[in-house]
Amino acid sequence: MKKIDNLKELEVWSNIHYLSTTINTALEKKKLNKTRRHTEKKLQDMSDAIISLALYFKEYSNNIKLYKKALSEYRLTKNRAIERARKAEQELDQLKKQ
Repeated sequence: MKKIDNLKELEVWSNIHYLSTTINTALEKKKLNKTRRHTEKKLQDMSDAIISLALYFKEYSNNIKLYKKALSEYRLTKNRAIERARKAEQELDQLKKQ
């Protein structure tokens, strides 16, 4: 599952990179030509939207990674506590037998 998640994330970042570079290239051409302010405004809005999406996806990806890490740590802590409890019960049983 981790490999699939990584591939999906890579695809998202590839698409964002493609869109942002394409929009940026078009925006730079429009600035050089200084034609049609309306088109330039739309390109700038698209650029801002792509940046916003990139920030959202990055935060989302980080949250998922942190969630998985925390969940793993909680499981390890729980398992260690169970092991300690079992060990204490075994020692108690041995003491009772003596």
